Amino acid sequence: MLPSLTLNIYEQHRLLYTCDLDGVTELGRQAELQEPLYSKVKTQDTQPHWRVVIAPHTERNVSRSHARLETLPGQSIRVTNVSATQPLGLPYESDPILPPGGSRELVVGHSTLLVLGNRNVRVEATVVAEPAPQTPGNAPERKFAWDDDPVVTESAMQKLAKITPVPMSLTGKAPTDFIKIKLTPDGANIESIVRWMQAVISVLQSATNSTTFFQEAAKSIVDLVGLDAGRVLLLDNGEWKTVAAASCEDSPLGAVGSPSQQVLAQVCSERSTFWKMPNLTDSALGSLAGVQAVVAAPILDAAGNVIGALYGDRRFQVGSLRPPEISKHEAMLVELLSYSVATGLARLEQEKAALKAVGQFEQFFTPELSRQLEAQPDLLKGRDCEVSVLFCDIRGFSKMGSQVPAAKMLDMMNDVLGVLSDCVLDHRGVLVDYIGDELMAMWGAPEVQPDHARRASQAALDMLARLPSLNDRWCATLPLPLDLGIGINSGPARVGNSGSYRKFKYGPVGNVVNLGSRVQGATKFLKTRLLATGSTVAALDASFHTRSLCRVRMVNIDDPVELCEIFTPDRIGWEELKQTYEDALAAFDRRDFGPAARALSNLRFRFPDDGPSLVMLSRVVNAMVEESATFDPVWKLPGK
Repeated sequence: MLPSLTLNIYEQHRLLYTCDLDGVTELGRQAELQEPLYSKVKTQDTQPHWRVVIAPHTERNVSRSHARLETLPGQSIRVTNVSATQPLGLPYESDPILPPGGSRELVVGHSTLLVLGNRNVRVEATVVAEPAPQTPGNAPERKFAWDDDPVVTESAMQKLAKITPVPMSLTGKAPTDFIKIKLTPDGANIESIVRWMQAVISVLQSATNSTTFFQEAAKSIVDLVGLDAGRVLLLDNGEWKTVAAASCEDSPLGAVGSPSQQVLAQVCSERSTFWKMPNLTDSALGSLAGVQAVVAAPILDAAGNVIGALYGDRRFQVGSLRPPEISKHEAMLVELLSYSVATGLARLEQEKAALKAVGQFEQFFTPELSRQLEAQPDLLKGRDCEVSVLFCDIRGFSKMGSQVPAAKMLDMMNDVLGVLSDCVLDHRGVLVDYIGDELMAMWGAPEVQPDHARRASQAALDMLARLPSLNDRWCATLPLPLDLGIGINSGPARVGNSGSYRKFKYGPVGNVVNLGSRVQGATKFLKTRLLATGSTVAALDASFHTRSLCRVRMVNIDDPVELCEIFTPDRIGWEELKQTYEDALAAFDRRDFGPAARALSNLRFRFPDDGPSLVMLSRVVNAMVEESATFDPVWKLPGK
């Protein structure tokens, strides 16, 4: 037998595209608008291979070349992440994340799942018969053709006929007895087995689309088992409700009657399949028009509880002396269908839970990190780690709120906080909280990020870069231009769910948080937009333009803290600002107030918009006037 692999592309349970998988196949988004979406083409490279376009060019979490699949002997594939930046999800594997450049060999069972951005890619295996070579020594005595299917030898049929199918219920128990097929000369039974299996697989596959799932099961009771009518019933607060029904052409559903409550009660109490035959006597054969034979098989959840049933019935046909029998084999087949429905329901529930978890996580984390947390929820447990925290406040919000209608202010805040949040997620940060008009974010957990200080600082610079476009949008509505105050601090914290069982809130706890909030408040006193502590700046490389502003004591924090400014990349003359200011600061710390005052006065003349120079000059002048013997170069901030 040769494996045949199929590639199915889904988005939120919706099948988007299907194709065969053979040789080497590359998956990715559109390289250009002209490239057809959901297409499979042969490349013209020096080593030609298939390329399947699974996402539009705007979907940035799928790379242009993201995954390479290579079919291997033994129904296996080699999966390689050829993206330079994006991970590849393998949620059913022990290690669910395949990093850029990683490669892994997988054995394709019923289905192998890959996650690329918002796309689920299922590699599914089917088995087709391999014709035996036609040589005099092994030519089959007899051949059977099933419609257009490949020819199967009688010896292969005999091997298949010896298999006794044993379906497993969700409780893990197998039926004590099941259908045993004996091969008939014309091969009819083996054909029935194949068609039964095809129907069961069809029900399972339809679970990817819940709108047709139940109807497919009800239809199979009629078409597959040969009953007059089929129903799927679900238990709702102790009441049986029909969610799907089907009937054969000769027996309209309305003429078949209501389900037997007695049989359903037995199914529910004993969690087993039951079928009921009419109690007939020869003298009663003339009045069988209303007599039914029924079968009902339970649908069980993962805990073994009855949540529904498959129900089928057959009626007595007028003019026939044969009662409407349902054989044990037919009842067992309905039971097999109920197992497939239960499995499909469990699959739908698992995928709903996964989507719910992803939806919950994506409120706070990037989509890539959300998928990682879905696969490894232990990452959310409380632990100690090094983090960088960022607080960003909308300046003058309260004052503007007294002059602008509440509806407009709410729209503005949603827009601004949305833009600021994008800056956090663009650098793989965690959105911890919104506190009124203030945003709190974190880097370094749950994903370990050695460069957490750099990511936080770059996110802050991106926020300031977005200010002009935000002001363009809201200048006609607001009485004052929008402005921001941003504070960053780095250090050890305890990170985990700092919320409650009612509301999830993943974030840090500890002094690093309190200090980070105070740093943001200090931007008002130092008349600048972006401040960071010395611990953050010490972790930055030379690509960031920074200067040390002062050491301060903050409210309710005893130890002095070094505050630094991070310049925006477009700041003209930042080298002069940095050198002259830090020279003046060193002179001030030495109580050499005259040279410090002259240097700061020159800075005010050269850079009249530099707030920290004005503040420092004020401190120098005050120190010169007071001439205190207890001079302290550490500034005690007047507030939070």
